[in-house]
Amino acid sequence: MALTWRGRLDRTLRQLTFATMAIAAAAIALGFFSLAAFVFINERYDVIVASLVLGGVYLVLALAALICLRLVRSKQEPSPAAPVGAAQLLQNPILVSTGLEVLRAIGLRKVAPVAAVVLAGALLAASRINPKSKPSRSGSKAGG
Repeated sequence: MALTWRGRLDRTLRQLTFATMAIAAAAIALGFFSLAAFVFINERYDVIVASLVLGGVYLVLALAALICLRLVRSKQEPSPAAPVGAAQLLQNPILVSTGLEVLRAIGLRKVAPVAAVVLAGALLAASRINPKSKPSRSGSKAGG
């Protein structure tokens, strides 16, 4: 019995190690691809345009991932715990102090344009995913 548990633990540890290596390699590759895209766009246009284009691409990817996460969670059974809203997140002192420290370290002038784009994207995503605006499922037969 102990040998089977040890075998399972070894196999799980190996899988976890290889998965971690794959994720690290993918993150490094994404970094180099992003750098190449930035240099390419920078040579054709400008630094600001390259930064905005790559920021927009990553924002779209992040929003798509959030939408997919929302769809996966909506298919699961609802949990009894209440969802965490933005007001509850802003009441967390650790989160607020970390955000302020990051803002101080980077500087307000560098963060303001990015914050405006992120805020606009978040508001757009929140307006599209608002659970109160969903149509009732009783009359619709679309989907599966």
